[in-house]
Amino acid sequence: MKRRNWIEKIAGMASVGALWSSGRAEAARRTPAAELSGKMPNDGQAAATVYNVRSFGATGNGRTNDAPAVQKAIDTCSRNGGGVVLLDKGTFLITGIAFKSHVELRLTSTATLLGSPDLSRYNKDDKFGYSDSIRSLVYANGCQHIALTGAGTIDGQGKLFRSDRSYAERPQLIQLRGCQDVRISDVLLTNSGMWGCWLLQCVRVRVEGLRIKNLLSPNRDGIDIDGCRQVFIANCNIDTEDDSIAFKGSQKGFPCRDVVITNCLISSRCAAIRLGPDAVDAIENITVSNCVIRDTHLNGIKIQETMGATIQNITFSNIVMENVRGPISIRLAGWKLDPSIQIWAKFDDSHWEQGKLQNILFENIRGTMPRDNIAMSITGTTQTRPRQITFSNIDLTFAGGGTAAQGARRTVPDLERDYPEMYIFGELPAYGLYMHHVSGVVMNNVQFRLADDDQRPALVCDDVDDLELAGFKVAGSTRGESVIRLQNTRHVFVHTSRVLNETGTFLRVEGAQSRDILLQGNKLQLAKKVLDTTSEVPTDAALLAHNY
Repeated sequence: MKRRNWIEKIAGMASVGALWSSGRAEAARRTPAAELSGKMPNDGQAAATVYNVRSFGATGNGRTNDAPAVQKAIDTCSRNGGGVVLLDKGTFLITGIAFKSHVELRLTSTATLLGSPDLSRYNKDDKFGYSDSIRSLVYANGCQHIALTGAGTIDGQGKLFRSDRSYAERPQLIQLRGCQDVRISDVLLTNSGMWGCWLLQCVRVRVEGLRIKNLLSPNRDGIDIDGCRQVFIANCNIDTEDDSIAFKGSQKGFPCRDVVITNCLISSRCAAIRLGPDAVDAIENITVSNCVIRDTHLNGIKIQETMGATIQNITFSNIVMENVRGPISIRLAGWKLDPSIQIWAKFDDSHWEQGKLQNILFENIRGTMPRDNIAMSITGTTQTRPRQITFSNIDLTFAGGGTAAQGARRTVPDLERDYPEMYIFGELPAYGLYMHHVSGVVMNNVQFRLADDDQRPALVCDDVDDLELAGFKVAGSTRGESVIRLQNTRHVFVHTSRVLNETGTFLRVEGAQSRDILLQGNKLQLAKKVLDTTSEVPTDAALLAHNY
């Protein structure tokens, strides 16, 4: 290379270096060096700029309000195109902070966000149709591409907020409204004044490895999925006083749909998984799989529609329930709020008769119930009927202990507009499953076992049509009236079923409207009597064929 060409090349390289150094210096002026504490990977993409909250004045001493410093870090991060806001080694007391788009809030295992007792400085949301404003510790409104990550803790200090006060005086730990592309992973949420994580009208949400311990007092939910779409929740451990995972459709125009929940451990003093009842728009296309539900005081799974909307296309599969008081409860009716009670929300059930609850599948579920268990129930009214519900490969062990007097109950009121809880009907006449005003139920390879003798029927159906029992294996009592009781029930096919022990009558049919009942190919040698009918039942209502 000629000397002149070599000198020109070196000069060019020097010029490029000078321009690069100049640009770097300009960037440093735009974003102070103290704010640029390093680089971290962000969701599998290129390394993200990290903003350490201590560089913005946060102390992490658990006494000073660090909310202004944390918020400044969030604002700066978003303004500069996004990155990671880092909290490390400390307890950061905050009043309220708000996400901005393209920000990941990362709490290391040594970091805690601690809720302040000063509720007046929390985030305030007046857009929702509640009686009062909603307060929250961590808030986002209309953000895109946000994340809450790390093995740290968010502690709401819920004991500072009285549980007998209105919801406006009890803050949510996290409320995300109208956000898109949300990621939450690994953090511990605990001691909220209200719900742990409220996802409201969000799209494309991924929650993984979240830990929730929210046990202080009533109304402490885990995750509330309200009017959201495209939600994936996996590998979470949730222990709550109220509902652990709740699906809602609280505002018209925002259905809750396309949600996948899998591989979670769940425990609740109320319901582990609840759909409704505050659903004025649809809840649909939901799958829940590979979960363990234990030590739950009310229902493992609760489905309730009361506002005239639709709940449909729901699947629960591969579920284990241990020490769950009521495995499953399904209710389609109304819910008239008592005006004498100061209620946290205002809902209108004036069109409750239009409600639909249909196409529900339960499969591969095993469970054991405590001594004070309440039977599963599927109930509608004379104006509303749950439809197309299938149970497949179910194995449940009930505690037993029920009396013949409890089983003799014939009249269970509709209670059309009562609060739709599983206990509103009192003691149900079945130990396993009670159905009233229901259409299209299939029970395939379902097994009801008893830990102790129970003189109530295993299954009681009142005004049910289109019922199929295929491979129903069921325990009964020699002292009970019957194993199955059908009252005014139509279009029934019982086949390839059997009793698990010596029993009295297998099937008892009552009511003038009962008809088209076929028992075929069942193994019933352990039953003293196969069929018993009362005088008002038409003589041709039930047919026996090839039972053994």
